[in-house]
Amino acid sequence: MSEKTYKEAMDVAIRDLLQEYEVQPILFIGSGMSRRYFEAPTWMEMLSRVKDIVGDGAPDFEYFRQKYNNDPVEIGSALAEYVFEWAWSGGKDQFPAECFSSDADREIFIKFLCCKIVSDLTPKTADINHGLAREIAALKGVRPHAIITTNYDSYLETVFEGYEAISGQTILRYNANSFGEIFHIHGDVVTPNSIVLTKRDYDDWDTKKKYVSAKLLTYFAEHPVFIFGYSVSDDNVRSIVKDIAEILDCGDGLIPNIFHIIWDPDQDGVGRPDVSVIQCEDKEYRVRAVYTAEFRWVFEALKSKAAMASVNPKLIRALAARTLKLIRTDIPTGSVQVNYEVLEKVAAEKDELPNLLGISVTNNPNLSHPFTITQVASKLGEKNWNAVNKMINQIKEDTGTDLRSTDNAYHCQIKTGIKSKSRKWSHAAVTLFENFKGGEKIKLDL
Repeated sequence: MSEKTYKEAMDVAIRDLLQEYEVQPILFIGSGMSRRYFEAPTWMEMLSRVKDIVGDGAPDFEYFRQKYNNDPVEIGSALAEYVFEWAWSGGKDQFPAECFSSDADREIFIKFLCCKIVSDLTPKTADINHGLAREIAALKGVRPHAIITTNYDSYLETVFEGYEAISGQTILRYNANSFGEIFHIHGDVVTPNSIVLTKRDYDDWDTKKKYVSAKLLTYFAEHPVFIFGYSVSDDNVRSIVKDIAEILDCGDGLIPNIFHIIWDPDQDGVGRPDVSVIQCEDKEYRVRAVYTAEFRWVFEALKSKAAMASVNPKLIRALAARTLKLIRTDIPTGSVQVNYEVLEKVAAEKDELPNLLGISVTNNPNLSHPFTITQVASKLGEKNWNAVNKMINQIKEDTGTDLRSTDNAYHCQIKTGIKSKSRKWSHAAVTLFENFKGGEKIKLDL
């Protein structure tokens, strides 16, 4: 199979899964993505930088690596003691006053330094000016139902505007029947005490992770799940795969709704197996594997159900929370008057609930095709509409299809007066022209 046909086959498989589930995907994003986009430090590099800050207050970092067999959890636990002693002597000016409170845990000092190291390296905007800018732009367009991550950094919050960060044990108290969250299951840099770093933290996490998994299990079982930036040997991946496999009763070992996206700089998928085998205790589970040297085409496939770029996730969360309270509390306790005739109609007819909530069900072409050709040109970074017009003509010459000849997924004509009409273009058209501009051979899906 050639690289082109491999990508086409995987693109179809991803879109088919989204169509089958008819919900937005869940993204499970690991440290590999942070390293890819802004060279975030590895766990060992982060601890080494902590040792550099402490200076002569602790032994050489190689001492820790040798003594603890390169185990970052053991190294972090040991280094925490040296950072504690240093903080109370020569390092006092490096920490806020609350770290020295008798109520603060002694490991807060190393956690504060780790969070500062990661935070200082994290870009404050998603629009990083480097060769992956178009890939990041495609990621921004995915609009997942939720993101799960063990990363401490806040870069994902800059990518997914309007998404709410939920960190550490806060997840246990959070209503998971919502939309638009970034779950930092190992804590984040905003709250240093929340991060999972030392052996004591991991022992505590081992106790609580089953409750976190239970809280998020509905997400994983009822949505397509796409894993980025993790290896198959990662304990977090193995734990989640095991939980999903058990609830779905995957007798043959293949979990149908999980795709493991694996960076493959050499072969870009060609000749690679189509599954990842994940060992969980005494069992093996398999998930669909996609190998790729770049992720933009994967993100574009995930955007296929994301015609919601203008929807504010905060609004959806607020609406979902209020609806849930109404169902769970207000109606059962009799604190609101209920018109059961209306509710029965809402339950029986799919268009009634949007009407009740003041939401219009519409096929308005201004929503599906919101852009003029000038606006399309602006999104592509072109100076004027003529550059897009040239692309349209070239596509016609290459494919024999004039996009302007019909109303289709890319173009439509809208009446603006008795005789006048306006040509409008869709988000899909913008993506099509971006790919064409980037030199890719395009495939029209009218």
